[in-house]
Amino acid sequence: MRAGYWVAHGVSPYSNMNLAPGVSFANDFGYSFGAAIGYLPFWPVIVAGLYKFYVLVGSPTRFLYYFLIKQPIIISDVLVAYYLYRYLDRRGSDKASFVMKVWLFSPLNIIISAIWGMFDCIAVLFVVFALTTPPGAYRGFWAGVATFAKSIPVIYAIPLSRGPNPLRNLALAIGVPVVATLAIVWLMGWPFSAFGTTMQSTLSTGRQSLSAWEVMFYLSSLGWIPNSALNFYYQWGGYIWIVAVALATALSYRWFGFDTERGLIHSMMLITVTFLVLRGQVNEQYALYLFALALIDVAMWSPRRRRLLFASISAVLLYHITNDPLLIRYVAPVYPHILTIEANLISAVNPERNFLLFFWAMIFWLLNVYYFVSLYRDRHVRTADVLPAP
Repeated sequence: MRAGYWVAHGVSPYSNMNLAPGVSFANDFGYSFGAAIGYLPFWPVIVAGLYKFYVLVGSPTRFLYYFLIKQPIIISDVLVAYYLYRYLDRRGSDKASFVMKVWLFSPLNIIISAIWGMFDCIAVLFVVFALTTPPGAYRGFWAGVATFAKSIPVIYAIPLSRGPNPLRNLALAIGVPVVATLAIVWLMGWPFSAFGTTMQSTLSTGRQSLSAWEVMFYLSSLGWIPNSALNFYYQWGGYIWIVAVALATALSYRWFGFDTERGLIHSMMLITVTFLVLRGQVNEQYALYLFALALIDVAMWSPRRRRLLFASISAVLLYHITNDPLLIRYVAPVYPHILTIEANLISAVNPERNFLLFFWAMIFWLLNVYYFVSLYRDRHVRTADVLPAP
């Protein structure tokens, strides 16, 4: 909401954005610091356009603005389900309808997209677009658009660039988000220094998380790890995932290759679980990238991993319900005072809540490790591609 308001008023979203008059209902970021985004300008430009449309129709109620913000996300979520169905149906899978229903009606997806309003499903949609196109320039282009929508899909740039003229495809996968971002920052007149500092800070960011690093933060909350250890992690530990993803990319190419659909999907899954296991901060919405790929895998090649997929979805859902206790904050736009009730509830059960967050994070972490082991066992399996039906 703040990004849409302030970008529409010419303010950079990479600097502090204070309360947005007329539309903000809570100050979650505190009164001494305004919100600043940590992603590329794709989403801020979209929500700024939505805010301008909201003003154009007369700003009848702030709830219309909230409603407008959700629409690109909900539409993309529905399209992800449709294109997953289309991908599988054209390859003769009898699980295409099952996959579509899981994506559409998963409580986790509904909460993240339609209720919370996180826009990762837009990036997931572009990743699925890349998978549905033949290897080559179009796949590289959609991979680049996915990264522009949210930078996480950059981890797929190399596998999705495989095909005719891979260097050109990789240039598209990397160049599209870079050129589009620099062009928008320049055209909008936003300071490049603030943009660079903000983006660099997101590489090593770390806090309460679904990754392995949650162990450190939980033990620190108990006083078992000194602040010096945390400070060392903040300085260096947050970059480990970058090296790990690079190694996972090399391993996936060696184990599965990028030349078949099965090899590509399994490679992207291996890279994703490595990212989820080791990144300093893994939020609930990051799991959507794995779940989209895992649904294809379950429907096409690995039905035995179906329970693993549902267990993983459940762990993230339970983490989120614990993180936002009983989801009561989602009525805050209508009843802002509910945030005070939530704060009092958290204060009353904080030790128990911290333990449950740690517990669900470790369950998710262990399931991702099991995913890695399961994929490792499949490393010598090769399956010829099923040609899509016309």
